[in-house]
Amino acid sequence: MPLILVVLYGAALYALIQVSARSSRRPDTKPGVYQPMEPPSKAVISDRANLIRNDPFKADLGITISTLYDLDLAAGSYYAEGTAWLKYQEVPAWLENWDPEIYAAPVQTIAFTNVVDRQDFNQEPEPSIPDTDDDGRKIHWLEFSGRFVASESDLDLRLFPFETITLPITLELGDFYVGEAEVAHRQSGPILTAPPKINGYSCEQSAVKPFMHVYDTNWGFEYARNYFGKQDHSEFIAFKVETVFRRNAWNSFFNIFLPLIIVMVVVIAAPLVAVQDYQTKLAIPASALLVLVFLQDGYKKILPPGLNYPTLADLVYIYNMLITIVVFLWSLIQTKLYFAAQATGAQAQQITSAGALDNQFFAITLAFSVLGPVLFYASCKRPRPSDR
Repeated sequence: MPLILVVLYGAALYALIQVSARSSRRPDTKPGVYQPMEPPSKAVISDRANLIRNDPFKADLGITISTLYDLDLAAGSYYAEGTAWLKYQEVPAWLENWDPEIYAAPVQTIAFTNVVDRQDFNQEPEPSIPDTDDDGRKIHWLEFSGRFVASESDLDLRLFPFETITLPITLELGDFYVGEAEVAHRQSGPILTAPPKINGYSCEQSAVKPFMHVYDTNWGFEYARNYFGKQDHSEFIAFKVETVFRRNAWNSFFNIFLPLIIVMVVVIAAPLVAVQDYQTKLAIPASALLVLVFLQDGYKKILPPGLNYPTLADLVYIYNMLITIVVFLWSLIQTKLYFAAQATGAQAQQITSAGALDNQFFAITLAFSVLGPVLFYASCKRPRPSDR
């Protein structure tokens, strides 16, 4: 019997770990792919492209975030306010032919590509025209506010309720291909000017990463094919502000796992109840199973609906539900054997035998109840192929 129990618990662990390991993220639906910044290829066949590349727009870019709050995990969106700025010496003459408005105020080339609702998004230059700083360079600010959306890879909830998430704000210079401008991130002071207000999370860090946003289209612009030497291809200068948050571990433990531990202590101890008290022996796991269902429903309300992978909490709860079912079936079998022995007059012998088996069952179940969450945590924390 102990061997059968070990095999049963081992099979449940293996099955749940395989479910976690084989689950994959949905691909991001927004067009384009972010890649590390690289210079464009030299296969350029356009004199116009060579002229522009030899006279790029040179500027420094900075950003501050004054407000970051109202995270909606179900929608993957959050609200942010802040200011971006560009500082430059001069604007190349070719830009005036391309877009006179950008030539007059280059800061307006900044586009926020992960905005949720454009109609409610505010983006205003301040002041209306660039200012000349004391160092002789021009500087222009762009104030923004609105809701942003994070990709599924940024909101990876596999380790819920101990997950770390990233809330990004992505800026793209929509009027400059890679190589047409040399824009470097030059931060002045901290990125976050006030502590973010995301309930249940603590802010770990905030950083700006330069990228190039690669699109598999040129939007019908023949110049792009000549510039990059590729068909249906374009690359834009982009910056990604990543603010990393970690869920409060102690708060998560007390709210989600401590009630589970309390229930499971009672369930695992149920086999130690004497077989003569069979009503209690059967009632404990049956009642506990209902409690586990309600506890799981409570934390499920925090998570987005339709996740295509199980979270750590899902694996732990499902595993403990399986343990509870096994305890119930074990108690049912012991009760049936007890009544069978009572009918044949071997009641005393059955009580002694059941007590020894119950002790073994208790020890094995306790060991696997501790081993399971440890293995699930390691499985959820293991990098996925898309992380590497």
